[in-house]
Amino acid sequence: MGPGQCIIAGLRTTGSHRSVARCCGVDVHVSGIDGGRVARWRRSEFLRHILTLLSGTAAAQLLMLALTPVLSRLYSPEAYGLFSLYSSLVATVTVVAALRYDMAIMLPKHDADAKVLKRGVTRLIVAVSIGATLVCGIASPLIADSMGKPELAPWLWLVGLSIFTLAEISALTYWLNRRSDYKAIGINRVLQSGGTALAQLAFALGKFGGVGGLIGGTLVGQGAALLTLRHKGRDVRSGLDESQESIASLFSRYRKMPLLNGPNALVDALRTNGINLIIGVVYSQSLLGQFYMAWKLLEVPLGLINGALAQVFFQRLAVMERGSMFAFAKSSVFRSAILGVVPFALIYWLSPWAFPVVLGEQWTDAGLIAQALVPWLFMSLITSPISTIFVVTETQHLMLAHALVYTAVPLSLLFFLKGDIVTNLSIVSLAMAAILVVFTAMALWVGHRFDHQADSKQTAVGG
Repeated sequence: MGPGQCIIAGLRTTGSHRSVARCCGVDVHVSGIDGGRVARWRRSEFLRHILTLLSGTAAAQLLMLALTPVLSRLYSPEAYGLFSLYSSLVATVTVVAALRYDMAIMLPKHDADAKVLKRGVTRLIVAVSIGATLVCGIASPLIADSMGKPELAPWLWLVGLSIFTLAEISALTYWLNRRSDYKAIGINRVLQSGGTALAQLAFALGKFGGVGGLIGGTLVGQGAALLTLRHKGRDVRSGLDESQESIASLFSRYRKMPLLNGPNALVDALRTNGINLIIGVVYSQSLLGQFYMAWKLLEVPLGLINGALAQVFFQRLAVMERGSMFAFAKSSVFRSAILGVVPFALIYWLSPWAFPVVLGEQWTDAGLIAQALVPWLFMSLITSPISTIFVVTETQHLMLAHALVYTAVPLSLLFFLKGDIVTNLSIVSLAMAAILVVFTAMALWVGHRFDHQADSKQTAVGG
């Protein structure tokens, strides 16, 4: 999980006791929590939720891995390069299509209010998607020519549709998360990943390959996942008249979502997708395809290990006693490092050999790029869970400052460095790893300061 994101899983409790967690500057009321119940919850229901999510993610990733060696032989690096440019445009807009109000679906005390908020989120997504379709479609020749890829122009008319499916999937996932329907979320991940890969395979075998097959297959997979989620979350469309709140009043109540999380999310999107754009424009379409494949496959161990850790960390923070945050953050850093050291060591040593063997000889550069990216992604594994500490302590301004540096460094290096892309990416990877070391120290300092302030207040009251 990157800066600017927070996910609350499983905060569905009952009873007369009440505690208050902080999320993005908003009080989240959590009923029925005491020490004994929290302990039992962590041992049973909570772990079942995490295992359900993890099993869905694992199944989706394994299915994708099984089909990738086939797809890598049916689609060229150039096709994947064009697809990466298209996906970068889509992802940059998608992350702010709902102005981050989709995250707020988790927060209202009453389901009826959350349903009204979800309706408002969908309206925002529709408006942004229509606007993106018109802008990217009408200006498609200009956009494609500016990237030096005129052949991408016809496909830019589909950008709005891609934005809608992805953003609406995200909003419905937050609703299902609120309802603790983790089985549906897990099934959706498998359906989206597997459906996309199978559709891309069908397009290629049907002689409709190239970037069109990759984009079309992705839309088919996302569309199938969206229809499934709409069926599973159909209760979100009923009972809205039970709420006393309007969309405008709920947007006003949770206005800190776009104000605090929006900038971080946008900067993160600009970094990730800006790297793709620079590689595609400054280097070559083929090398962008190689980078895309390396990053895509390296995200598998990162996602499997990190997804559950990030949710566990935020969940623990939501009910944690003040005074123990630093110790917990430090243990999280140590645990993530231990879990990641063996997988990433294997990736470093085996990637140059494994990529051309498994994917085909045309993917030799992807193996070298994967090896170069290991330091960066290993540190990402360590820092992603503890990034939520800035949300809980309401110090998002520090996270935003870090995000700006974290974005400027790789974009500048890739733009100004000349020569071999593997060497340049090795330099970028080491620089990003160093920045994440600083981020880790900053997160631990924030946790220590938070605990110390609590101790000071208790001492003052006692005095």
